[in-house]
Amino acid sequence: MQERGLLALFARHPVAGNLLLVLMLLFGAWGLTQLNRQVLPDFTLDIIRITVQWPGASPEDVEANVVKAIEPEVRFLDDVHRVDAMAYEGRAEITVEFEAGASMSKALTDVQAAVSRITTFPADIERPVISQVFESDEVCSIEISGPFDEAALKVFAKRIRDGLLARGLERVTLQGARDSEIWVELSEERLRQLDMSVGDVAQRIRESSLDLPAGSIETGRITRQIRSETMARSAREVGEIELLARPGGESLRVRDVARVRETFEENSVSHWLRGQRAIGLRVTRSGALDSLEAQRTVTEYLEELRAELPPTLKIDLFDVFADQATQRIRMLINNGLTGLLLVLAVLFLFLNGRVAFWVAMGIPVSIMAALGGMAMLGMTLNMISMFAIIMGLGIIVDDAIVVGEHTEMLHRHGMPPAEAASTGARVMLAPVMAASLTTIAAFFPLLTVSSEVGQIIRELPLTIILVIVASLTECFLVLPMHLRHALERLERSPRRTGRFNALFLRFREGHFSARVRAAFAQRYSVVLATLCCFALALTLLLSGRVGFEFFASPETDMLFANFALSPGTPRARSEAMLAELARSLDAVEQRLTAGEGGLVVYAYGTVGTTGGRAGEAALSGDHTGAYTVELASSDLRRHHNPEIIAAWQAEVRPVAGVERLVFFERSAGGPPGRDLDIRLYGAELDVLKQAAVDLARELEDLPGVTAVEDNLPYGKPEVELEITPAGQAMGFSAEMVARQLRDAYEGAIARRFAEDQEEIVLRVKLAEAPGLTRPLATFHLRAPDGSEVPLAEVARLETSRGFAQIRREDGLRQVSVTADVDPGVTTSNEVLAALAADAIPALEKRYGIRTAFKGKAEEQAQAMGETGIALLLALATIYVILAWVFASYTTPLIVMSVIPFGLVGAIFGHWVMGYNVNMLSLMALLGLGGVMVNDSIILVATVRRLQAQGIELVEAIPAAARERLRPVILTTLTTIGGLTPLLFERSLQAQLVQPLAVTLIFGLMFSPYLVMFFVPALLGIGDDLGRRLRRPPGREALQSAGK
Repeated sequence: MQERGLLALFARHPVAGNLLLVLMLLFGAWGLTQLNRQVLPDFTLDIIRITVQWPGASPEDVEANVVKAIEPEVRFLDDVHRVDAMAYEGRAEITVEFEAGASMSKALTDVQAAVSRITTFPADIERPVISQVFESDEVCSIEISGPFDEAALKVFAKRIRDGLLARGLERVTLQGARDSEIWVELSEERLRQLDMSVGDVAQRIRESSLDLPAGSIETGRITRQIRSETMARSAREVGEIELLARPGGESLRVRDVARVRETFEENSVSHWLRGQRAIGLRVTRSGALDSLEAQRTVTEYLEELRAELPPTLKIDLFDVFADQATQRIRMLINNGLTGLLLVLAVLFLFLNGRVAFWVAMGIPVSIMAALGGMAMLGMTLNMISMFAIIMGLGIIVDDAIVVGEHTEMLHRHGMPPAEAASTGARVMLAPVMAASLTTIAAFFPLLTVSSEVGQIIRELPLTIILVIVASLTECFLVLPMHLRHALERLERSPRRTGRFNALFLRFREGHFSARVRAAFAQRYSVVLATLCCFALALTLLLSGRVGFEFFASPETDMLFANFALSPGTPRARSEAMLAELARSLDAVEQRLTAGEGGLVVYAYGTVGTTGGRAGEAALSGDHTGAYTVELASSDLRRHHNPEIIAAWQAEVRPVAGVERLVFFERSAGGPPGRDLDIRLYGAELDVLKQAAVDLARELEDLPGVTAVEDNLPYGKPEVELEITPAGQAMGFSAEMVARQLRDAYEGAIARRFAEDQEEIVLRVKLAEAPGLTRPLATFHLRAPDGSEVPLAEVARLETSRGFAQIRREDGLRQVSVTADVDPGVTTSNEVLAALAADAIPALEKRYGIRTAFKGKAEEQAQAMGETGIALLLALATIYVILAWVFASYTTPLIVMSVIPFGLVGAIFGHWVMGYNVNMLSLMALLGLGGVMVNDSIILVATVRRLQAQGIELVEAIPAAARERLRPVILTTLTTIGGLTPLLFERSLQAQLVQPLAVTLIFGLMFSPYLVMFFVPALLGIGDDLGRRLRRPPGREALQSAGK
């Protein structure tokens, strides 16, 4: 009787399977055209940032008058997770982080409303700027330089920026391009003659330079808009503004009493390249634009533009993120293709050639269909999703092998090809479906991890689920038809059993079957031995012989050197430090390469800010700077980053006054931030600073800990003013004195206006700032009655040393002590454990402060906690599925027992290969558990089927083991074969994924033992316990009495 149903229809229909196969391939081809290629997945930032400018204010003043006014207004808004604040000289930045999933449009509105309610801001602060922070993926950086003045370079940079934006790039940011300003410079003598102050001149210019609407008038049928436009937008127009009207009718214009010129902002960031001033452009893309396409757009545009620009203008492209994406994707594809060849070799070795071919075809077909699904869900092709595809190879092969091998076995037992194909699919449907559902159940709870790590790994479970769905579709609707054709051809041209197959059958029926029987007879010893292996593996992990790190950090090609001189150091000294960093780096390159060069691809310097640290606040000021270096690809050089950094650090000869000099490489892998981030909380900044210094010394003494620094640097010397009774009697206030001093030193801002897509500042200032030629105490203030009084007669002056920046977290002052960790020497967890045991308690007791491990440690704790909950949810779901399938409470526990024991092979693998366990290793354990549970489910289902046929357990287990040996070996060898090339990949880019390969390969090496010996042993022990529980009470006593 012919079978009915969907499976039988697809198995017997002449074209249905092929049509579905073609549709799956076309679906994948469409997906490939839609998927963006990038290094890591896109993720959102639930952050609102508030920036407030207060020119001339010290960090302490900014903290007291701006930060403390904003904090209480925003801390208690709905869904606020944390509020971080930074007080700098003249600026405050408050970052409001909201809970994951919060409505950011509502959050932005709430923050804007909260800030608008504040009425205690100082009168001369600028309007707060409130914006949502968006994550954008960097494409590349561009530096332009040459024998041109700063204004010409800026024109070229703007032209490149506008051209790239016009071609679809989301954001192009100028770096090192100082903002334009118009200066009105007057001497003190001229101000006395005019009987005016700097502020008075600024106010007069402000009143005379306006662009205001004046209403509208209606003339007949036409309505006309009236505007009063006297806005001065150039130095010439500012010079024509009337400053005073003389009694005789003459006008005294600004140009008559002051020097007016167009210049650039002082004390801002500047770039230097090959000894010349340069301007940088940072190119980023949105999630809708492919990383490789974005880079191609940049490259093509620059090539077109070079012909139109002066030949002496140098345009350098560096830090190209698309190169990283290309290298990693190419590495995975090449290793995947090599692995696929090994998979085919194993399949052809164990299966009939035609059957092996169609089983192997399930791999590309399922992957293509999964790629189409990824495109529909808006996912991207990145390292995480490609990891998932690699992990899914075992699941794809497993499903196809189970159906293909069972179908071939039915045909060998005499069943016709069509019936064998449909029956094989039908019989294997329930156990394979159950196995697939348990794998989905294992990965699905990872979607509940809401931390930043959860956003990064979110595409892993989604991709695995898509691969499973595609694999089920292929192996039950496409594969049976092809198996039918393969078996029909086999009948027409039968082949003799191969020598390898004959040897395998002899091994299976003889030695293997005997070993299974012996293990079943000694089942308690088998379980005890397995538990001992599990305990030994845990000992390796807990003792630290196998370390744990959050995420592996493969070597990158970017190095940085940040420095800070004594606050107040002239800018020229910082430029000299840049020159020394360039000289020392060149000397190191020549020494390491024996004069051949080629180690350094690109390098440039920055004065005015530090850089290179993702997610960290940079130091700023004329006394700070950074040197950025791009090295040759790590795969093309013999010397690695730690060696280069050590040589550079030893070669450099710092200029006098350097207080901080830190060398480090860009972090790669996992969330941004330093390896170590220890927060100190307290009230007094001096106490926090001393505690931070002590903690830094402790860290520097630990092996493997480098680049130790804190974020509470000393600032410029501060002069504190206290108005004397005489000053108060003359009508002076602290605010009045501070404003006159600020106007004298920094100038008074008369106007701000927009011009050519930037804000232009019109500033009135003294031609020569006081204090440069005479003591501050002799500076003359303008009294309310118009007279001039020396500052010393108005206020007492006290000099102290403050701090360059002050950080607050949720209303508390805090200092971060941060450092990097060399994973070849130690791990972050080991360092933190050592500190927590001794140094941290002593520090808290000595200084009365509170400490916390933040940064990656906090992210790790949150991610591990959420992952633990997800794991419990996954286990509960798997148990429910298996209990439903087997209609038993105990059988699911036996099947699931292989999951924790899969850890044995994984830990031993990390120990043998010298890798630390990390988050990707744990993710791979889920994939490993999926494959092992699949094999266990089908073995147990086969045992129960044989028992239902009347075979005793002692015979059913060896028979089921013999029947399942070939697919288990095939699944193990094909998955190992697919991943082995990745394990031996020498590319440093592969370091990120090799722990994943170690987990799967070594875990699968242990899998056949667990499935074929450990699970049968547990089945036997379960049967023993069942017999004892079912035995009537007192049966032995009754039997004895009868005798």
